[in-house]
Amino acid sequence: MSARNHSKNVTKQPTNSKSAEGNPSHGESPSAIHPALQKAWHLIHRGEYTAAANLLSSAGRDTQVRNALGVCLMRLGRVDPAVDVFRSFVLMPGTLIERVEVSNACKRNFATALLMKGFPSGALSVLAATRDPDHIMAVRLHSAISQWEKSLSWLRWLDWKLNGVEPSKCHIKLDFEPGEFDFSVELPNPAGPSKPRKASLKMAA
Repeated sequence: MSARNHSKNVTKQPTNSKSAEGNPSHGESPSAIHPALQKAWHLIHRGEYTAAANLLSSAGRDTQVRNALGVCLMRLGRVDPAVDVFRSFVLMPGTLIERVEVSNACKRNFATALLMKGFPSGALSVLAATRDPDHIMAVRLHSAISQWEKSLSWLRWLDWKLNGVEPSKCHIKLDFEPGEFDFSVELPNPAGPSKPRKASLKMAA
């Protein structure tokens, strides 16, 4: 995928209320969460991303399931399949147009995967389409790109700033755990079964 072409052609769609919040599961009861996510949470909570990814990969096409799968893949360092997963539901088929109904959290995850793959221009294009520059994850991604820019030679920096062309196979370091889980579940409280606690996986710690 050409990051430059992605940067030029992604169409910015109006942001609806769900994507603005970045959390379409907000307010839903635990029973509304896909069963695979309920099972995967315990694996994710223990850092068992391979097992969680294996579970989620065969759990269907639900958006939250695919988003969680993509995050697990990113955290495993499996960037290429992560990009493919996010592309499959963030973009409309056969286009570079982002789906309006997809949450901003999913779009930021797509941007993160593109950045990890070495496509900062594509990542910036996706982030711009969310129209939420002050979100903490967007700020982190912009900061990572700014730090990377400082490592460029003058000619590379000029080509990047003027033409949006990044060096081939460029590597951009992230100083945070990538990805946002766009769901929450109810877990039993260790103090007793009568006091359930809510564990949100919306944002990486």
